[in-house]
Amino acid sequence: MKLRGLSLAIAAAGLAWSTPAHAWDELGHRVVARIAWDHMTPAARQNAVRLLQAAPPGSGIAELMPRTGSMDERQREWFVHTAVWADMIRDREHPGARYAHADWHYVNFFWEPGPGGVPRDRPDMPRAGGLLDQMQRISQTLGSASVPDSAQAIDLAWLLHLGGDSHQPLHNSARVTAEDPEGDRGGNSYRLAGLYPFNNLHAYWDALTGFAIPWSVDARTEADYVGGIAQTIARRWPQSRMRGRILPGQLEQWSREGLRVAQTVAYRTPRNQAAPRSYRRLAWAAAEPRIALAGYRLADMLNRSLGS
Repeated sequence: MKLRGLSLAIAAAGLAWSTPAHAWDELGHRVVARIAWDHMTPAARQNAVRLLQAAPPGSGIAELMPRTGSMDERQREWFVHTAVWADMIRDREHPGARYAHADWHYVNFFWEPGPGGVPRDRPDMPRAGGLLDQMQRISQTLGSASVPDSAQAIDLAWLLHLGGDSHQPLHNSARVTAEDPEGDRGGNSYRLAGLYPFNNLHAYWDALTGFAIPWSVDARTEADYVGGIAQTIARRWPQSRMRGRILPGQLEQWSREGLRVAQTVAYRTPRNQAAPRSYRRLAWAAAEPRIALAGYRLADMLNRSLGS
């Protein structure tokens, strides 16, 4: 289902995405990528498009380029759509499925609620997941003349996605309790009441963007809708306000910021009950600046790697 249909369903029926979502869902990932594009230098944009053009045949990346619009619009939307590619290839029938890595989408820092609700680390449970390792690897090689453009195209597609994943709080967290002694898999095991995505904490957070900013009649196309959300978030959280928080290269710090949001905000709705509207406002207040930071940090990384 297209974004517009999905968003209309949310607005009309209070339901949400009809297919399983992953880290900010399709809409959230596209918004992060659009914020990044809007804050990239012309050289970084040009080099990003050049790498996408070198994507291996059969990866499915070339097919994401729109067929209508001006060349500038098509290239921008190609970049934005590519942020979702890493979730698309989870489908074993997708031609690019050979590039899928399920454990790249998250990093689990294990923790438990301590006395008085104060979170405490579980040093006996080493972090799991490859998100930070892969972002670090890609950041060190993207733009390097020693790496073939075809390989860099795959890395760029992954980076566009992982930049969003690393800022979804529950992609950085595994909460350990008596109910989940091995961790709750980023809130996936923390059940709520309702239809998907209202049925578990992780899915709820994935879909927050569409809940908070539903489709508007002013948005004639999906690109308008995504662009409008990106501009709204950037206006509320301008780059100038976030400049001291970009923290170039401090990837673990980015994830630990998200972990703190998970620890202090995410679990403020009871298990096995429907989350109230007041919780949605609380969650979006914490999630919105994470989306802005994800876009700005991704732009900064790409400007450094591809901007010359």
